[in-house]
Amino acid sequence: MNETSERDSFLTTLSYRLFGNAASRFMILKRAYDQSGISILYDSYIALMLFSSAAVFVSVFVICSTLPYFLFKLTLFQSVFSASVLSVVASIIVVIVFFVYPLYRGKQRKAEIDSNLVYTAGYMGVLSAGGISIERIFDRVVQVERHPAIRDLAKRLMTDVKVFGLDVVSSLNDVIKHSPSEVFSKLLVGIINTLKTSGDLKSLLTFETERLLSMKREQLKKTLNTLLGLGELYIAGVVMGPVTFIIMITILSVMGNVAFGISPIMQLNLLVFLGIPMICLVFIIILNGALPQEE
Repeated sequence: MNETSERDSFLTTLSYRLFGNAASRFMILKRAYDQSGISILYDSYIALMLFSSAAVFVSVFVICSTLPYFLFKLTLFQSVFSASVLSVVASIIVVIVFFVYPLYRGKQRKAEIDSNLVYTAGYMGVLSAGGISIERIFDRVVQVERHPAIRDLAKRLMTDVKVFGLDVVSSLNDVIKHSPSEVFSKLLVGIINTLKTSGDLKSLLTFETERLLSMKREQLKKTLNTLLGLGELYIAGVVMGPVTFIIMITILSVMGNVAFGISPIMQLNLLVFLGIPMICLVFIIILNGALPQEE
């Protein structure tokens, strides 16, 4: 682990020294990156992207320009041209991966927060009923929260308060900027408005917990309806469908028909050993996307 951390730190430092000045010009990804929860600084991440893209370009160009020239006896122009095209494509793929990763991380964190925020809000409401300040409430959340996305945002608030000396309102605004969940952001906005006005966190958090519970019930109802529909599709596609195709293939084989030049036995083998597993795999992927990401 230490060797891996040192290697990553060395690459990040080297990338920033080479491309740090150019990194500040790529602000298109800044908002999504702030909400992704990636630990390194944004400029360092962009510099690492540029460094990786350049390294891949040079590596692919050297390999693809030398091997075809000696192995396939291509001309020098053909080798250089093909190597240039492949190098550009590989570099673009690297840039796309670096762009997509923060968006993917942010989407994951949003789903995790939205699915489990109701429990955190309820816990905060219980603490606020005892008259505990908002700083101590978030401090307790950092200690007991099991979900990394929520815990990291609470830890950011405590770091802003204890390390950087920011006031609570400024720290909450900073957390809102780094939160990928609109539901969590609205909760923090409500806390800010309450702190500026009445200071009655108990009533606010009780109301928000009830609202989140209502949203959770609606989400579960939608999930249940989706599962019912998928169950019907599963019966039709995995149970009745293969049985119907097996009967049809058997009848056609008796009549002597051969579809696409494939024998009936081969068709049955393809259906049983390839078709049905592929359909089941598709249903597993669909179910994984339909079920809420909750522990």
